Amino acid sequence: MHRVFIGCTFMLWHLAMASTPDATPSGIAQLKNSLSERLNQALTDVALNMHLEEFETELHISYVDPRINLTTCDSPPAFKVPQPLELGRVHIKVSCSSPAPWAVNIPVELKLFTQVVVLKRPISRGRVISSDDIETRMLDISVLNNGYFLKSEFVIGKQSKRALPAQSVMIPHYLIPALMIKKGDSVMITAQKGGMTVKMSGEALNDGREGRQIRVKNVRSQRVVKARVIAPGIVQVDF
Repeated sequence: MHRVFIGCTFMLWHLAMASTPDATPSGIAQLKNSLSERLNQALTDVALNMHLEEFETELHISYVDPRINLTTCDSPPAFKVPQPLELGRVHIKVSCSSPAPWAVNIPVELKLFTQVVVLKRPISRGRVISSDDIETRMLDISVLNNGYFLKSEFVIGKQSKRALPAQSVMIPHYLIPALMIKKGDSVMITAQKGGMTVKMSGEALNDGREGRQIRVKNVRSQRVVKARVIAPGIVQVDF
């Protein structure tokens, strides 16, 4: 689903133009329409590049001094859009070369709404997140400066670093990989080289979280090695 909302604060232009002979309604209308079309397409491109399945866009074009004489361009105005396009408040340079050259900087606000992972209910510090704890809500990601998750699978199984209230947006800073191995646990040590895989029994000498390295002892040889936690009870030695 893709819905576009355009909020343009041009009311002050129309109020001022009645008493400002230099203002050109046709030039202002052309600028507004061309800029809206260009930025809405740019916002849509951002969403598609993010592979968003469901999104909505909002574009707010701010006030422009009505005393500026904006004559109608012979061709569509030229735009200097920041690359990559940033969400939130930005300035867009708009210019015209003919018949009368002019250039203005237009403040705009670009919003992009999509489904973001949030908490259904409060959770305590140290809780391992399950599918029952989370849901998705349509939110404006332009204001989520601390990050967010678009998919629940990136959150489920992780452990919360702090107590959080319901409807909190889940951000990477709140989560750590879940504890998969405890010190003293029996583990399976795996080692791969080329097409060959070797497995041996071991003992964890540290607590281990998914993706982290811990020290493990080979039960048979008593040799201590560093291995990466890849699943509950399973570690892998990297050559």
